[in-house]
Amino acid sequence: MKYTRSARVFAAAVLALVPVVEARNPQARPTATFSQDYSFKVDAVQPWNDTGLDLKAGDLVHIYGGAIACGGPYPSETKYLPLPSAKGGSLLVKLHADAQPVSATPDAEIPIVSASHLYLAVNGINCSGTLPAKVHVERK
Repeated sequence: MKYTRSARVFAAAVLALVPVVEARNPQARPTATFSQDYSFKVDAVQPWNDTGLDLKAGDLVHIYGGAIACGGPYPSETKYLPLPSAKGGSLLVKLHADAQPVSATPDAEIPIVSASHLYLAVNGINCSGTLPAKVHVERK
């Protein structure tokens, strides 16, 4: 099939306009999302378990975990828990070594606003064993 010169010129002009239209309308291109799933066994004896996960601004982290039985604390001892407002034996998360913990039981969704590092722990003072945890990281 033969193309005439005007057909080739028209096709080249249309193709040249595509990047201009996309540049003016950023929503014209879907953004790719990468996600990764991780599983951890959080050692209840360790104050904080370093997951080894570095997080970037813009990431969205979903953390799923339950709770384990711990010996105590009794109501008078709850002030000694890493997070006194959360149930004893529940999963805790923090994004910096010196940050305040947050409860991740039954789950948590945390948008990452600055470079972070993920730590997990059990909210207890007399706990033993491991607490399974799942982490799902979405990255744009």
